Amino acid sequence: MHILNYTTRLYHTIKYLKLKQIVWRFLYLFPRSITDTKSFPIINSSISFNGVSKNNVTLDYDNFTFLNETHQLLDTGWDDLSISKLWRYNLHYFDFLRQKEQNKIEFQKNIVYKWIIENPYGKGTGWEPYPTSLRIVNWIKWHWDTKGLTEEGQLSLWNQVRWLAARPEYHLLGNHLFVNIKALLFACVFFNLDEKSIIYKKAIKILSKELNEQFLSDGAHFELSPMYHALAMEDLLDLYQLTCGLPPSFPTQKILDNYFKGMHWLSLMKYNNNELSHFNDCANGIAPSFNELNNLALELGLMSEIKSEIKFHHFEESGFGVYKEKDIHLIIDIGHIGPDYLPGHAHADTLSFELAIKGNRVIVNSGTSEYGFSKERLRQRSTSAHSTIEIDGKNSSEVWSGFRVARRAIISNIVKTKIGDSLEISATHNGYKRLLNRPKHNRKWNVSDGNLDIIDEVTGKKNNIQHRLYIHPDIQVEMIDNIVFLNKLSENLVKITSDHKIHVVSSTYHDSFGSSKKNKCILINGTTPFSSKVSISWSK
Repeated sequence: MHILNYTTRLYHTIKYLKLKQIVWRFLYLFPRSITDTKSFPIINSSISFNGVSKNNVTLDYDNFTFLNETHQLLDTGWDDLSISKLWRYNLHYFDFLRQKEQNKIEFQKNIVYKWIIENPYGKGTGWEPYPTSLRIVNWIKWHWDTKGLTEEGQLSLWNQVRWLAARPEYHLLGNHLFVNIKALLFACVFFNLDEKSIIYKKAIKILSKELNEQFLSDGAHFELSPMYHALAMEDLLDLYQLTCGLPPSFPTQKILDNYFKGMHWLSLMKYNNNELSHFNDCANGIAPSFNELNNLALELGLMSEIKSEIKFHHFEESGFGVYKEKDIHLIIDIGHIGPDYLPGHAHADTLSFELAIKGNRVIVNSGTSEYGFSKERLRQRSTSAHSTIEIDGKNSSEVWSGFRVARRAIISNIVKTKIGDSLEISATHNGYKRLLNRPKHNRKWNVSDGNLDIIDEVTGKKNNIQHRLYIHPDIQVEMIDNIVFLNKLSENLVKITSDHKIHVVSSTYHDSFGSSKKNKCILINGTTPFSSKVSISWSK
């Protein structure tokens, strides 16, 4: 039975992949024929470049803190397998060359040299395409700022570019392929590669396709993670700055169009304190904030007006609804989990929502604190870690392993109704049709003056229901006679009532990588056929 379940799950995972992904996974099993070279093209050191400063992670360029975890390079080296791969990736990115502290040029030169001599050509984590891509960009930006790359460093950089150009991440696609191509375009400017060069031809062909595919018409990045979306906005601003060094065929206007639409989307998917909403893989402190991106755009002379008098925005292609006015910021997930062939950063969070009242985050999803293949990683991707309904202890979409999804919830029957000053949005998903009695979940959000009703209907017979609302850790929870009061700094923000018995249980919240904070969760139990109404009210 276990083998049958695994085979079924594997089938429902693989069937969504593009043929290109499968072929390239096979091709990557073969060794590369490319070898390092001893010469490199004449470089272009005259570029002036603006960028977002990175968080301080080291003072001495030996002790590094990533993901709230510190290690000493002298002790661990570059590829200690006892340290998580994501931590090692961060080490190889070289973001620290652009951290906010004043440059320490000799320390930086030394660690670049150390990487060159201690990471042989094509060997180890540092030579995987994703960290190679980020490192190429960071070394180039750093050199344009400091002229710090020696001839040995420039040769190493050229060999990294050749290595990456030989095998971009066609097996993954998505944001990985985009940063691969971004790195190659930076290299084209740095090494004066014109439109006749093989590297430029490859990069521009892929970029043109990915600009259309990865950036949706409503502004969202197609992996539907606010964190990866913000990173994509930084990528677009970086690419825009390359325009003067690249041939006329470079799609500058398309880059700008995607950036402006994307910033509008991000302005509604982040909160007033610049934290990101937690849908799919998303953590604070990794991507540039909205304000940092906007300030960089202003430095580049890019002006945009994002203000809108519209209270409700339905981003139909990315599948999010946002209701925002003075006292309330409601974000609901009424879409698919992401691109069919690339669900690696998806969570089973269909029909979940987040809510901020008077600038204070109140209802949240649980966030993301780690990657990899741990039980905790799987739990954080599960339906049970989100403010929605779980049926029979299963996930609405079958997330498994670290970055896999088999059968997926499909949204239908989206209805928006406006009556006077109230707005009702409803949607249904079928993610549990594989269970006994094929239950369906319909959820309505009814927003009126000082009140939000969440009305749930679940079909089925004797299926177990767990309805969860996660509370932000800054909020104190008090329950009196089945009424929940949410307070902050002794001020009552919200009152929650329900037509079912309410339980308040302990949980954890993960707003950044490596972080776990204690919080509370409102839990309502039931069985199908199930209907409930939860009312959240606040004073005007």
